[in-house]
Amino acid sequence: MDAVTKIIAAPAALWATVVGLVALLPLGFGIYWLFNKQARLRDLAELRKRLDELRASDPEYGAARALYTSMMVDAERWGFIKSSSGSGGDGESSVHSGGDHVGDGSSSGDH
Repeated sequence: MDAVTKIIAAPAALWATVVGLVALLPLGFGIYWLFNKQARLRDLAELRKRLDELRASDPEYGAARALYTSMMVDAERWGFIKSSSGSGGDGESSVHSGGDHVGDGSSSGDH
């Protein structure tokens, strides 16, 4: 009976170890995704604040706006935030409060 136990127990222990390690992978990825999501949302908020402080005439405004737009697209694609427009067009400009940077109000309500 001792030989039968060794034959069955060794593969069973190995199998349980492999299954346990494989089960830990999704848990690790989930924790990483959660912390990555929080970090990206925090970075997005900081960049939005920086963009609100800049004016359209500032030299770094274009680069900051491009980076913010790129980060918003990535955040929507990965499901970190929900899109406010179904078309995927320029819905970001209606979300943030800095929409008056470009245009100086020339198209504000003359319709």
